[in-house]
Amino acid sequence: MEADEPVVSADLPREAVVRLLLSLDAVGRLTTEDVRLAAEGSNVSERAVWRWLAQTRSEEKVQSPRERFEVTDEVRERLAFWRGNVSAVHRELVAAAGECGKRPSRATIQRAVARDVLRGELAGLRGGERARRAHEVFLRRPRVHRNEVWEADHVEAPVEVLLPDGRLVKPWVTWFIDVGTDAVCGAAVPPGPPSRESILAALRAAISLEEPYGPPGGLPGAVRIDRGKDFLSKTVHSVLAGLAVRVVALPGYTPHLKGTVESLNNAAETMFFAALPRYTHAQQGANGKPTDPDAPALPFEAFVAEFLT
Repeated sequence: MEADEPVVSADLPREAVVRLLLSLDAVGRLTTEDVRLAAEGSNVSERAVWRWLAQTRSEEKVQSPRERFEVTDEVRERLAFWRGNVSAVHRELVAAAGECGKRPSRATIQRAVARDVLRGELAGLRGGERARRAHEVFLRRPRVHRNEVWEADHVEAPVEVLLPDGRLVKPWVTWFIDVGTDAVCGAAVPPGPPSRESILAALRAAISLEEPYGPPGGLPGAVRIDRGKDFLSKTVHSVLAGLAVRVVALPGYTPHLKGTVESLNNAAETMFFAALPRYTHAQQGANGKPTDPDAPALPFEAFVAEFLT
């Protein structure tokens, strides 16, 4: 080090001076000049500084980081066996250690689990695969151009509507959404469970640009679908193949892979269905029954008209 470069300032305490010099010594950079400058800055003799260093080394006052409890593969196995119950794992470890072994406290194990085990992994041990997936973080897909990729899905409307024959039913919605613009290109609203016919009706509305359809629409480059048997039917596949549209059938139980249409499903419930009469997810009384069980239901035709406007 240069002679005019001070190592410490005059107000540094002894412990700080020793730690600084020992850190230099640890990397092989401690020189007599460093000790002289430290002594001058501390208003003591060089001999006193050398004595500080020797005393600290002998007493091991500069300690290495304390050993901490780690979640090993064995601890993970026991955690899985006990379905994420840290207290049960602690009891096992204490029993295995006996009187003479090292016995970690329950708080130590809890801190280690919180540090080394992901929240999603712990949730999966306690509640299964669905609970684990609720904690997953997914990357966003890169932006695409208009009509480059569409996504399609069915969703049951949580609203009871009145059919002409007097029956109350919950209609379904089949729709196609453009991933690049988030525009709904086409939709169909059957009064019962969806089918190939509702898919083809929604597809016709999506690719048609003449009134009353459009302006979003056209022909997509690809369509992402789930593995519903109606979407995978030969009829739907042959129609899309005839239009030179590539079908991307996603793996089962992976709604995040078609997040655009899933977000649309959630938005439709909170921003549209929730405002309609006889919304089935509305608040309930203490007896579990709707707070307004006698609310008049919308006729099915009125529901479809309201939905498509």
